[in-house]
Amino acid sequence: MIRAYPRFPSLFPGETLVLHVSTDSPQFRVEFYRQGAELERMPSILSQALPGSDLPEGPPDLDWGWTGYQWAIPANWPSGVYVVMLVEIAADGSETLPDMTTSYAPSAKALFVLRHRGPVAPGTPLYKVSWATWAAYNATGYGSFYSDAMWSRDEARPGFKVTWRRPGCGTGGLIMRASPEDAYDPSSPRQTFEHWDAPLVRWLEDEGYEPHYCTDWDLHRDPALLAPYSLLLSVGHDEYWSGAMRAAIEAHVGRGGNVAFLTGNTAYYRIHFTDDDTAITCAKILPAAKDPARWVRDSWTETDPESRLLGVTTAFGGGWWDGLRDTLGYSIQHADHWAFAGTGLGEGDVFGDDPDFPLIGYEVDGAAFRWRGGRAVPTGELGTPRDFVILGVAELGEGWFVSRPGAAATMGVYATPQGGIVFQAATTDWPILVPRNLEVETITRNVVERLRHRSVRILGPLPTRGGRMLAAAGETASFHVDLAGIEPAGDVDLRWQVSGARLVEGRGPQVRIELPAAADYVTVAVELSRNAAVIAFGSRTFLPMTEDEAARLDVLTDLRELAIPDEPSNPMVSGAFDPFERREIITPVHLPQLEERAARLQQSLARLARTTREES
Repeated sequence: MIRAYPRFPSLFPGETLVLHVSTDSPQFRVEFYRQGAELERMPSILSQALPGSDLPEGPPDLDWGWTGYQWAIPANWPSGVYVVMLVEIAADGSETLPDMTTSYAPSAKALFVLRHRGPVAPGTPLYKVSWATWAAYNATGYGSFYSDAMWSRDEARPGFKVTWRRPGCGTGGLIMRASPEDAYDPSSPRQTFEHWDAPLVRWLEDEGYEPHYCTDWDLHRDPALLAPYSLLLSVGHDEYWSGAMRAAIEAHVGRGGNVAFLTGNTAYYRIHFTDDDTAITCAKILPAAKDPARWVRDSWTETDPESRLLGVTTAFGGGWWDGLRDTLGYSIQHADHWAFAGTGLGEGDVFGDDPDFPLIGYEVDGAAFRWRGGRAVPTGELGTPRDFVILGVAELGEGWFVSRPGAAATMGVYATPQGGIVFQAATTDWPILVPRNLEVETITRNVVERLRHRSVRILGPLPTRGGRMLAAAGETASFHVDLAGIEPAGDVDLRWQVSGARLVEGRGPQVRIELPAAADYVTVAVELSRNAAVIAFGSRTFLPMTEDEAARLDVLTDLRELAIPDEPSNPMVSGAFDPFERREIITPVHLPQLEERAARLQQSLARLARTTREES
């Protein structure tokens, strides 16, 4: 047997790869492959015979310290996911070769990522492999974060602990004990690069997107890593995040960056790096600090809900881990959204409900929602952003493991205040379906093609109502794009796209639309190009108020302005004071304001009464 692990999970072209190898053969050699549209051999490094050492396995929580061998990586190798194929050479010179057609095997292979060095061409996506999750599930030599977890109290952050300096972490190792195989694709186990990532990597490379690649370890250590990129791709099963990883992604969207989460069970557990970042810990179960009788998890949901960033959480989703699951796809709403362009899907259609390989599973995330006018609308529970728009719903029935009644997978999208766009697929099996399902492929292309460009902020609907960008069905509203930072702005062509409403006028950075008579989702998007090449994209989706909702909001706004004319901490009406004690607050200065707002309130009440009569 021969096994190996890289000293570091990633490096740059021109640097030296250190591979730690143990083999019971007297000699071995290696071949290097890169996962592109195909698994391609890289011929630049001479595959020469090297002496082998037969070394024992180490403990699961400490660097195994196997013999290191060095290879200089050519400076012209592109960024990518690389697989080292280890060939055993017997005493008689005969060779035992691993399967060179796949990245997966439980031994004789090792994986590393080659990052990009130098300027980043506009439109280049950054693909983050879920390396920390592979490490968490790696059971080579015994320990993982699961059925064979080893607890460590010797760390600054105690918890279950695993080292990544052992075989595994993507390929070449064993997955957690009792991990069920994927009944739909048993050719590779879950929690490996081949299973979750390789299908999408092959598709991206074949489509010509030429993404750059990094690992969770890189994101944890380099807070500036995302700065040159417009789009970050999180893929498959991206479950384990450190605080630094999350901070880096939040900073990215906070400055207007885009993220496509083609994942499920994303950012559920919080991890901590230790041993000079060569091991990770996770306190998956601990007695609560204030109540020792209650046990809690070091999960993002319980410490700082991941749904604030993702829009969704595993707490509102579920899992189906073993065997053939209930066949579910997404029932779509707002079929005119740009994400569905070219799919042929209509309102209420279902996609991904293929019994040969259903889209929903094996773990999914969701947002808490309520039904409003036949639309699933997020409630905002656990911090789901106000602007999160549910594009697809798959309600989980009997047979699914769920944390709450009414759990559902919810595909959606939202735009940050800075214009960044976050797309959420909310199912682990999304990347596997990209080459298998035409609708999933088309949606993925729509998302990647738009989000790989710089984002721009769209403001609207305007004018504001009560300080918020709200509009009611049947009204005409304006939107404009923020061109700050687009230099020079004068030679940029703008192409507006409106779905769910009628375009009244679109000229330069401003557009006016007429909202439909019935309140339903509306999307306003703009594409910026220069010399016929797309350079930026912006999108804003919202649900207009009904006429009744608008009337009620106007009444509440008028009442608030009557009670709080100038200072929120000193209202005219307060349950904390005797009303007589508030007499001095009504001054001659306030009287004209009160008269004007009282007149507005009377008009708003009349409008509300009319809409109430019409609805009844």
